[in-house]
Amino acid sequence: MPPTETERRLYEATARGDGDGQVAAIAGEDLYLAVPQQGQEPLPVYDDPAAGGKCIPVLTRGMLPPWEPQRFFDRVSVEELAQDWPNDKWRLAVNPGTPFVAYLLATPAHRAGWLQVRAQVGVRPGGLLVTHFGGPLHGPVAQGLACGAPLAVHHSVPWNELGTAFLDYSTDAETLRAQWSVGDPASWQQRFDQLLDGQFVPAETEAALRARAAEPSTEPDGEPGGDAAAAVPELVERYEERFRTDGLLPPDGRVGSLAALDLAHAVGLVRWGLGARLCAPPQAEQAVQRVAARAAEVYGSWEEFAAGYALGRALAFDNGWFGPAYAETAHLHRVLTQDPASPWRGLPFG
Repeated sequence: MPPTETERRLYEATARGDGDGQVAAIAGEDLYLAVPQQGQEPLPVYDDPAAGGKCIPVLTRGMLPPWEPQRFFDRVSVEELAQDWPNDKWRLAVNPGTPFVAYLLATPAHRAGWLQVRAQVGVRPGGLLVTHFGGPLHGPVAQGLACGAPLAVHHSVPWNELGTAFLDYSTDAETLRAQWSVGDPASWQQRFDQLLDGQFVPAETEAALRARAAEPSTEPDGEPGGDAAAAVPELVERYEERFRTDGLLPPDGRVGSLAALDLAHAVGLVRWGLGARLCAPPQAEQAVQRVAARAAEVYGSWEEFAAGYALGRALAFDNGWFGPAYAETAHLHRVLTQDPASPWRGLPFG
């Protein structure tokens, strides 16, 4: 079974002898080129008997090998390959040695065709739900990874992957350094523990939401009541009202906690840390299971988790503008709560 839709499209195009279809299957995708080890040539050129000559091998996302501590990959696009191709007689070998292999001629005319298809297909957009059918689909690890699904959808990478890379080695390492001040295993562990404990969401707002959730929503006379409700920031109430209008909350729904934002980022930290080689797969699996357990302590359903994440993200990145960041937040929510293939639809919570 193809691990993702990309490999399926490539396999079907190859099976019907459709060279243009092969290019179209990968034209908008990230391809992965092995980073040379010390003493190796910059490009991993090899002789492939099936192709009848020299090839440069690349992998599609679903065919990345299991995590190894010293094996890295860089992302590359068809456009970059077409523009920097070193030898007109060599071929591009996509997923060599697998059932999803394709060999593409790389003459100037063929590379011009790659660019034409790339222009037609465009860059793969963000906001897509992707499932890796070889990854965890059930159980505690899958539940933990599902807590980080918003970040995966944002980048259109598989939500259920603990592997070689989140994006690629250098990007994952830079994300940790620039956004989280993480550069070694000790700082990675410290930041993960802080996220698991909800230390990055606004403390006063979080306390007000939890206090409000713990008291009746109305007084005996039917009036909205409680000191906790009064302590909830006005901006939160504006977002909740908009959420009800836009379907992110039910008509009488309220958000009980912002912790989902930190928990989603905790899963992201695990996946970036794995990609940057700051942790190993056993540690990563244990970490995402801790995220799932923590989510179950705070929320009672994926719907509650989704609303908490949406509010946390809106407060962090939109701050009352109801602009592009809000639209993106609403899109992530709808994809993960409405798509039948979403883990938030198919996996039990807690």
